[in-house]
Amino acid sequence: MQLSESLQDYLEAIFIVIQDKPVCRITDIQKIINVSKPSIVNALSILKEKKLINQQKYSYITLTDNGKKEASNIYCKHLAIKELLINLFDFDKKSANTLACEIEHHFCKKTVQIMKTMTENIKKHPNLKKKLLKK
Repeated sequence: MQLSESLQDYLEAIFIVIQDKPVCRITDIQKIINVSKPSIVNALSILKEKKLINQQKYSYITLTDNGKKEASNIYCKHLAIKELLINLFDFDKKSANTLACEIEHHFCKKTVQIMKTMTENIKKHPNLKKKLLKK
């Protein structure tokens, strides 16, 4: 499904909230992505149209099965990129998280899988990082 980068961000934010809570509120989304409530309401309307979320007017937000699948894919990309940035390039967690948010929309599944494999290998074999970065 084709979603704009901003819609992906909203979907991912809902997914993150629902990891800790059974439902999500607009204020929960606003804490994760610092945008205005009208922007969130507009995005939620589009996500609802695309059948990725459930929400009654002024009510809680939940993900549909398709929404969970899409959001999980987006979040997995984010985590894979973040982990690679931390483990290979020595980014601090906050900077890695910020950069992962910016670039996660531009990688395909195959690239993300390669990143995951690289991170796993770097964690298993600490000397591999030194060999990769050797000039």
